[in-house]
Amino acid sequence: MAKHLTFVFFDLSRAIVSQLVTGYLPSVILHFLSSYVPSIMKLFSTMQGFVSVSGIERSACNKMLRFTIWTVFFANVLTGSALNQLNIFVDPKKIPERLAVVVPAQASFFIAYVVTSWTSITSELTQTSALLYHLWGSCAKCCKREDSEAPSMHYHSEIPRILLFGLLGLTYSIVAPLILPFVLTYFCLGYFIFRNQLCNVYAPKYDTGGRFWPIVHNATIFSLVLMHLISIGVFGVKEFPLGSSLLVPLPILTLLFYAYCGNRFYPIFEAYSTESLVNKDIQEQSKPEMAEFFSSLETAYCDPALKPIQRSSNSDERTSPLLSSV
Repeated sequence: MAKHLTFVFFDLSRAIVSQLVTGYLPSVILHFLSSYVPSIMKLFSTMQGFVSVSGIERSACNKMLRFTIWTVFFANVLTGSALNQLNIFVDPKKIPERLAVVVPAQASFFIAYVVTSWTSITSELTQTSALLYHLWGSCAKCCKREDSEAPSMHYHSEIPRILLFGLLGLTYSIVAPLILPFVLTYFCLGYFIFRNQLCNVYAPKYDTGGRFWPIVHNATIFSLVLMHLISIGVFGVKEFPLGSSLLVPLPILTLLFYAYCGNRFYPIFEAYSTESLVNKDIQEQSKPEMAEFFSSLETAYCDPALKPIQRSSNSDERTSPLLSSV
């Protein structure tokens, strides 16, 4: 009896360890490796020629978003050899059906990935890395006073991560709706945690001016189109052609809506709106020092051609050169 219980306990422990290694450990490794990518993308954006901090982070956000969607989502969905991955895109008509087959197969991995992300987002409250750095600097007595300034929000690393979970929630809402409670829990935690961090912890280095919203909009439209394609493929796999036919206009309407938003709202993010400029002028006019600034602005520059010519009284105009030598 004791041997039988020992054997059962050994099988149970081995099964638990096997599930932990195969299900949870890959997500942890992926999170650990992905944490070093934003700094690399920021370095690439700096090498690309961007000078301002906002331009560097916006470019790094675009690079990070493409890398995250391809590496985390498509690289895990399109498992297998490179030849099998290319065969999926050989026939465009069969892309929805093939996506409807390969996407649900990775549902358990992405559920574990979302659950693992709860740990990373809750670590924002403790600021573990900053706390360890501060303790190490205090112990080594090498931490300067100016190094203890308030940190800023890392938009180029947090925005792609949030958009990835939006992509997972939309694409798996039909084929594997079990992931939705985990994604909803992540967004609820993120709302309360990042709201506290932005209000009480982070100090912004620059005004974003809403320049990150087009990135969020483009990623959301891409997620919707991908969800529509997977939905069409699901009805095709289930041999329900009427449902697939009714869903065909959805991606077309979504792309038309994207084109309308681009023409209607995208110029606002390229330049300041008239309302913002008027409000800024009103604020400047209410400042008492602006009158002195405008008065000094009138005499701040004078064209050299308009300056009066100064001549010496003792010089002979007949023998003096036209151009004086210095």
